[in-house]
Amino acid sequence: HGLRRSRGNNQSSAMAAAAAAPLTPFPGVASLADQLDKKVLILLRDGRHLVGIMRSFDQFANLVLEETFERRVVVSKSGGAAYGDIPLGLYLVRGDAIILLGEVAPELEASDAHPTAVSPEDILRLEETCQDAETAALGLSDDA
Repeated sequence: HGLRRSRGNNQSSAMAAAAAAPLTPFPGVASLADQLDKKVLILLRDGRHLVGIMRSFDQFANLVLEETFERRVVVSKSGGAAYGDIPLGLYLVRGDAIILLGEVAPELEASDAHPTAVSPEDILRLEETCQDAETAALGLSDDA
């Protein structure tokens, strides 16, 4: 008899916990509601990083981002890192293209451990320089 009482108590406490849990409009993408009107970084399947303010989403995790920019990061062989933000504006991101989404912490972006911010022109120049150096190191050239 003691076993039945224990099981009944567990069921009733589980039901009470479920009743106390907040209801979400879209099961499966419930955590996206917490990111609304916040600055987020999104890693896409094609390798791009987008940063913007998440304004809306749907049941397929399609997102509308405002003040969006593509963040490009270059890491040098010496270990230094720089990033540049290329403005894109209002952006719609398909949910099936998203690998990772997270909130951007302003205090971490401002810390010394964060890569150095450079202009969009400078980051494109750095990317080209690094790509040329890698090509030369591999012995490849456009003349071949």
